[in-house]
Amino acid sequence: ASGEAAVPVTIAAKKAAIKAFGGSNVIYGGAGNKILAAALGEVACSIQHRVGGPWDLCAPQAILKAMGGTMTDLFGNEIEIFKPDAPSRCNERGFLATGPSSDHRTLAAVIAAVPEVQEYRKRVEADVVVQS
Repeated sequence: ASGEAAVPVTIAAKKAAIKAFGGSNVIYGGAGNKILAAALGEVACSIQHRVGGPWDLCAPQAILKAMGGTMTDLFGNEIEIFKPDAPSRCNERGFLATGPSSDHRTLAAVIAAVPEVQEYRKRVEADVVVQS
């Protein structure tokens, strides 16, 4: 699942996920809806390149985790947006959410290897303003 964002990093991540694991893209509105779709098994994974803030992830991540799913940032790292010392612009690290029957670790590695994702990560971590 993803949103309608025609952002190169999101497009490339979706294509890599579909190529590696099959399936198709389903458009869902709202970060919470995307994450809950993964928790319920409606989709294999949900990808989003940025979020508005911790309010987008807090409750859906708790439900996903309780149902056996996994969520990391788009780069496969722990979600840091909740931490008091969260990195600058960590909302631009987005998320990757998978349900209990999906191989999150492998999918995160596939997405992290995508050149557009690597370039996006460099810009986010270098604190360069990323256009969406």
